[in-house]
Amino acid sequence: MTTGYLSSNNFPSVSSASANTLAAELETLLNSDFTGDMYAMLAGFQQILADNRQRHQWSVVHKKLETLFKCGKNAVVDGPMIGIPVSIRDSDYFQETIRHFGKERSKIASIEWMATAWNMTFADTGLWMGKTFEPVSKEVVADKTDNDAEMLAHYDQKTTRIGRNYFREPAQPDIIQGLGLPVLTSLWGLKPRPKSAAGKLFDSLLLEENLAKEGNIPYSMTGGIFLAAPGKSVVPEMNGKEVYQLNYRWPRLNPAYPMTRLIDELVQVADGIYLGQLVFATRHYSLGSLRLLSNPDMAGIPLGEKYASHNDNPFDLLFKLFSGDKDVDYGYQNNGYFLMMDPAYAKEVYADSAFPQLRPRPGERGYFELGYDKIAPTGKTAPPPAGIPEQWPDIQDWVAGWQDNEALREKFTTFILEESPKKADSGNVREMRRDNESILQMLQRISQEISAQTAKEDRLSHFDKLHRLFRCGVAPRVENGLFQGHGKKGCNCSVDGTEKRDWYGRSDAARGFDYYHGATLNLHLGFSDTFCPEIGKIFDNSQLFPSALAGLLADDGLRGPNVLDMVWHSIGKYIFPWAGKSFEKISGRKLSMFLDESNDLAKRYPERVRELKTHLASAPHYALVKKASQHYWPQPGAYAEHLQSGSWDHGMNEQDKAFWEKEAAEHWVDGNNIQDERIVAADPLMHIIDMNYRVPDPSLLAVSAAGPSPFARQGYIFLGVADRESILPMNNEGEKKKKVFQFHYRYPMIGGPAPIGFCLDELVEIADGLFLGQLIYSTALDVPYHSSVDPAEYKYQLFGYFLLLDDVWQYHRQAIKLDVWQK
Repeated sequence: MTTGYLSSNNFPSVSSASANTLAAELETLLNSDFTGDMYAMLAGFQQILADNRQRHQWSVVHKKLETLFKCGKNAVVDGPMIGIPVSIRDSDYFQETIRHFGKERSKIASIEWMATAWNMTFADTGLWMGKTFEPVSKEVVADKTDNDAEMLAHYDQKTTRIGRNYFREPAQPDIIQGLGLPVLTSLWGLKPRPKSAAGKLFDSLLLEENLAKEGNIPYSMTGGIFLAAPGKSVVPEMNGKEVYQLNYRWPRLNPAYPMTRLIDELVQVADGIYLGQLVFATRHYSLGSLRLLSNPDMAGIPLGEKYASHNDNPFDLLFKLFSGDKDVDYGYQNNGYFLMMDPAYAKEVYADSAFPQLRPRPGERGYFELGYDKIAPTGKTAPPPAGIPEQWPDIQDWVAGWQDNEALREKFTTFILEESPKKADSGNVREMRRDNESILQMLQRISQEISAQTAKEDRLSHFDKLHRLFRCGVAPRVENGLFQGHGKKGCNCSVDGTEKRDWYGRSDAARGFDYYHGATLNLHLGFSDTFCPEIGKIFDNSQLFPSALAGLLADDGLRGPNVLDMVWHSIGKYIFPWAGKSFEKISGRKLSMFLDESNDLAKRYPERVRELKTHLASAPHYALVKKASQHYWPQPGAYAEHLQSGSWDHGMNEQDKAFWEKEAAEHWVDGNNIQDERIVAADPLMHIIDMNYRVPDPSLLAVSAAGPSPFARQGYIFLGVADRESILPMNNEGEKKKKVFQFHYRYPMIGGPAPIGFCLDELVEIADGLFLGQLIYSTALDVPYHSSVDPAEYKYQLFGYFLLLDDVWQYHRQAIKLDVWQK
């Protein structure tokens, strides 16, 4: 394996000092990382960047890849290539600003949401298997670029190519991985692998010799076309380095977002090995087109800006006029790296020391051709299984092994239920659970059914099983200030903290701390139920409207797919680090402040109001403070009677203080949402967004560390309250109201970023230590919150269902992989 392709002279440095620095960086890299096998070295880099547990090494490895790319040789790429993604990086929209402070990336970009999600889903599945570069006529180039003068001037039949990507089905795909290829086929117009060179494919000239080379690459679908030609890098940091450039952005290539932003660039780093960088535009790009469901034959409505090589865009006319620049800056950035490898070296590519995850599987092209039918592949070893909890040493299999343990079998199959307020829920919801199925496995199955149904139409009626189960669940209680379930233990843990914390001038330790793990079942776009209610819901109580006609109207087909749920299950759960909720006792003093809606809040609690004002993300809560001072609401708040004598620290009488202490002990708890370790990288950002964000007390972290899923941060605080009537009409019927446990985020003194200030969730217990929650938001965003206002004014709607689970349920959840983000 030769490294003669690598030289610092391949990069147009701006000074001799920078050239010397680059030469030193390359020498250090080759001396420390290269041991004679370029495939093994690059595979080592890829393994680190595909492992979220090695996040601390990512920046160092990215720097090494940048050095390799800068020193790589400009070369034309021809024919089929085996490919593997090495890394994916988030676009840094604050890059220019942060570099004024001498930093490479902003804090928000350093979170690397996309990399985290990719690593959890497709990183090593072989979904993307490479590209091919085929000859293309000048007429096709003219057509695809709309006669772009620059492209036509540089057209060369020896170097200009039209290309397409290779894709295959992942081995033993999970739900999300299984959606990958079908979704790409639909969005990118993929076509089956060509079997002969007889016909054209995406306007390329498919050569027999290239078709033969493809035999070493296992793939089934192809598409995602681009035009390729020699050029200069569009990334500013590359100083115009000569590269082989792959442009997906030409509108007549019909790119689907995000390919409307994408340009790939390649350099050669060794025999048969090309290092590529993903380059995305961060400004002036198209989002695709919008097609009206009511008129599918109508041309799509363009969204964003159409691409042209010289940015010839009417929207840029004023910019050009006043700046004097001919081109508008697309804000191109490096968004990661990938490899292109010649299939002539297929055995080296698929070697155990390189990329065995790409190796052809039985039944795929290349399996017999490369002789893998005669060799037992070793592949990469799977990660070790999770540790066994000390209190259940006999449970080796948390998927089904619980069935052999009497205590767990009772816990996992016994419901905690009461009669539903709705007569229509007369059926026994216990019958939803199948034999040899835990309640959690039942919920997982129902969740998958809902995802499949709502993928076509996001109708609330598809959630009916969860609705019924919720209405039959039992509301948790508050006893002596503690959050209490109805199971045998009644809590997950119950401990007192040892570290004293300051709350508005008084120090105290946490009392009665408890926490539960969180999981999301299904999401729903609740705004649609406010602005486009289901016809059946409107007329189901009417005796005047023909039921048959109502049924036809209900099937109006106007509702689109459940994008919110699809995004959560495909990307969201791997990015957002919500890990559950914690509860602890609240003092009467703190409760009285949080529920205070007086018109002199700035006078009563000047420091707290100042915090609300200075945290811009808490602007909706501060707006409530200002409206209260202007006597915006004609009626007093629900607790005004016990606040008239003054705040706790200034003037409140003993009778009112006794009321608040009793109220805190019998109904309310102090609540926090908890986040897992992924949030730590975003600490500076979260302190800006959430005024209540903090590192938990060490003694509480220690309690968490002893369980199955430790949490790392607390924030998005709320007030939990027991014995409340549901605010959703769907949970009630006439005078029969569903009793629930509520999470209040909306009172002004609570604070917190939008949209959490529009949230009011509800919870019931359905089994010992297992709670079903409704995610509820106000859809009347222009109606400011006040407890004197009828909840109907806020048009609360259901936005989905979530779970809270104790440690035992969490072990089971991790095993069955219900809404988990870890590998």
